[in-house]
Amino acid sequence: MLHFTRKEKIQTIATYIDAESKRGLELGPHVDPMFRKSEGKQVKYVESRGTGALRKLMEQQGRNPDLVEEIDFILDRTKTLAELTEGERFDWAASSHVVEHIPNLIGHLREVGEVLVDDGLYAMVIPDKNFCFDCLKQTTLLGAFVEAYIEQRDKGSIQAFVDEMRYGVRPDGVKIGGWTAEQADRRLVAKRKDWIADVKALLDNGGETARDAFVHQSHFDPPVFAELIGDFIDLGLIQFEMIMLQPTYNMDFICILKKSANPGSESARGLARDIQTSYIPPTYDRNDI
Repeated sequence: MLHFTRKEKIQTIATYIDAESKRGLELGPHVDPMFRKSEGKQVKYVESRGTGALRKLMEQQGRNPDLVEEIDFILDRTKTLAELTEGERFDWAASSHVVEHIPNLIGHLREVGEVLVDDGLYAMVIPDKNFCFDCLKQTTLLGAFVEAYIEQRDKGSIQAFVDEMRYGVRPDGVKIGGWTAEQADRRLVAKRKDWIADVKALLDNGGETARDAFVHQSHFDPPVFAELIGDFIDLGLIQFEMIMLQPTYNMDFICILKKSANPGSESARGLARDIQTSYIPPTYDRNDI
């Protein structure tokens, strides 16, 4: 089965986004953005840490700190994205392995929509639960997102933390959090060897360690994510249509949304149906852990 390299994922997005001449905003680029200012891309960055902190991190890891691009906006949970970017509007936005960490996905999509021009695009690279350490976890469904939106949740959930400690896995010999279809038939091993101690510590502190833990708050595969976007549209919660959905069979999938004043859910549901006919997820043995 063919799978996309990181370079091919970026090239795929670049067929929709003109980063050379259109103004863009990349969310959570960390030390390795998809679109680089240093390569002439018209992009600004939102990141949880500033340029200096990221360069120091690179030095600590024995990597070249000069690879870190200049960060424009440091994340502030007390501000909306529009407030953080001081009212600036963008032709496109992009994120890679970001939305799964967002406690309130609907709120996030609404905020991104606010900073985009009409017909602006939001390109996302999103972990595919069937090809990453979420493979034994349940897909997150609509009710969880509606609840998080009503609560205006801005902290991680206890459930997400516990499920990561208990069910986070990877194929034996795979050192990173995601893998290709060819690696999926290996025996699974637990990411956390002593999950019982992790959860007991959580119980002792009343769940506080879960609130800011860097774990996936949501788990998706391509068809389910498209159906969720269709549901969000039908509920009048977002002003986006889905124009592209592409499994990569290598850790994640690509989704591109287009801002629309009158979105139709069929844009997403049609893509969900199309993908469902060809998308082949692997199966895993829960008894491995």
